[in-house]
This record gives sequence, C-alpha cells and structure tokens, in this order.
Amino acid sequence: MTETPDNTNNRPVSLKQLAEELGFHTSSVRKAVVRRGFTPFRLSEDKNKPLFLRCEDAELFKHQIENERNNSVVSGISISPSRISGVYFIEVPSYEGTIRVKIGWSDNLSDRLSTYRTIIPDLRIKAVWQTTDAWCERAALKCAERKGRRVHQELFEFEDIESVLMELTDLFSKMGMENKHHELLRNTQHTNAPDALTRAGDF
Repeated sequence: MTETPDNTNNRPVSLKQLAEELGFHTSSVRKAVVRRGFTPFRLSEDKNKPLFLRCEDAELFKHQIENERNNSVVSGISISPSRISGVYFIEVPSYEGTIRVKIGWSDNLSDRLSTYRTIIPDLRIKAVWQTTDAWCERAALKCAERKGRRVHQELFEFEDIESVLMELTDLFSKMGMENKHHELLRNTQHTNAPDALTRAGDF
C-alpha cells in the first residue's frame, strides 16, 4: 500500500491567521508583510478573497517579526522625514479647557499628524516612537488604560500626563525604541519639509 504524502505543512497561510498569531491589526498586516519583501497572493482571481503567503514565506515572516521584537532589527531603523511609521503621543486641548492625549500608530506619521493639525491647530506632539509594527500601538494603549480614562478609542484623560509619558517611554525603551521626537524634528527642518512635525511648536 502506497502512502499519500501529507502536504498539510505546505499549505498557504492566510494573512488573517498571521495577524492573529503575531498580534497585528488585520488592516495593517498586509503592509507589514509587503514591507519586509514578501508577496501575498489570493487563491482565486476574486479581489474580495483573503490573501495568503506561501508556507515557507509565512515562517520566514514570523521569524523576522520575532527577531524585531527581540530588538534585533528595531534599533537599526533609519530616519526618513518623507515617510516615517510609529506610535505617537499628542496632547489635544478640548473646548472644556481640559488636555486630552491621543495615542496611536500610523505608517505615515507626517500625513497623519498633518491631518490632525488641520482639525486641531494647537495640538502638541510630545513623543514619537519609530517602529514599523502596528502591534506596538496595542502595547501603548494597554499601558494608557492602566493610567487613565479612555474617552474614545485612542483618546485618553490622565491626571498626570508627564508620568504616563515617562511610563510609555520606559516601555518602548525596553523594546529598544527611543523617543525620536527631537531627532525627527531636526531632520524635517534640515530638509525644510512643510509637514506637521516641523510645525509643532513646543519641542
């Protein structure tokens, strides 16, 4: 009797499954995959069908993410004023006179902060931790939830904003990420880039 080879281990892995395993947002995992040189594909030509990676690519991707989370890659990210991804910490004055804090992640901080500044011109950027991984946002939000009151999604109220900022700075420092706020500002000023990072006035 001839045994049929078991191809279970060679089956494509869906990006949704990778997102769940690695803690990515399902909306950002495709960008994370492509940014690291992998090519997702669909099992049919229907554009609404889920995306997959080859089994070998999925393993390589997971290994790379594990290395980055162990600080093997994160510390080597270069600073580019044109397109910077990371977690931001910004103070947002409210109409009631209270100061709230918005914490989030974007794969294009310049565009995101420019959009915010259009809506709220007097917002103040307090910190930017440069990282390509959206899962870092979840770590920051979890930390923020312990220190204050969540007003809406990424918006918080804290009794002591500086202590929260210090705790988040310590959290990201342990992951090999420093607050790149001042460094990004210097780079954008040197290139005279007219983006939100150069217009925040309290650095």
